[in-house]
Amino acid sequence: MAASRLELNLVRLLCRCETMAAEKRDPDEWRLEKYVGALEDMLQALKTQASKPASEVINEYSRKVDFLKGMLQAEKLTSSSEKALANQFLAPGRVPTTAKERVPATKTVHLQSRARYTSEMRSELLGTDSAGEPELDVRKRTPCRTHS
Repeated sequence: MAASRLELNLVRLLCRCETMAAEKRDPDEWRLEKYVGALEDMLQALKTQASKPASEVINEYSRKVDFLKGMLQAEKLTSSSEKALANQFLAPGRVPTTAKERVPATKTVHLQSRARYTSEMRSELLGTDSAGEPELDVRKRTPCRTHS
């Protein structure tokens, strides 16, 4: 069965959102959040269509949209440990969105965000900045010398 116009638009926007999620974004970037909201609306409309796709396909779209929504919510958390914990509970898509992908883009985004949050936690714990250099406000400590 041929995909409807709505389904094609949903897949196109879903691919765009997955690409945006994989890129490093400015914290003030608002587009991805709006696009994910539009994806939710399109998904609801697709579920009510008379000529809707198979339920497995709709479930996969839902999984990917929920993943993107959860990822956006995790990014809003304050501490990196909370972000990492929230990221563990996200379920990426199981099937690639397009035929060009070998690995689902949501799985790639999931792994990238996990690595980013782990790196943030490490720098918080060790007191280093993103370049791996110790922060300037950390006191330099010298080894104790014992008198013999």
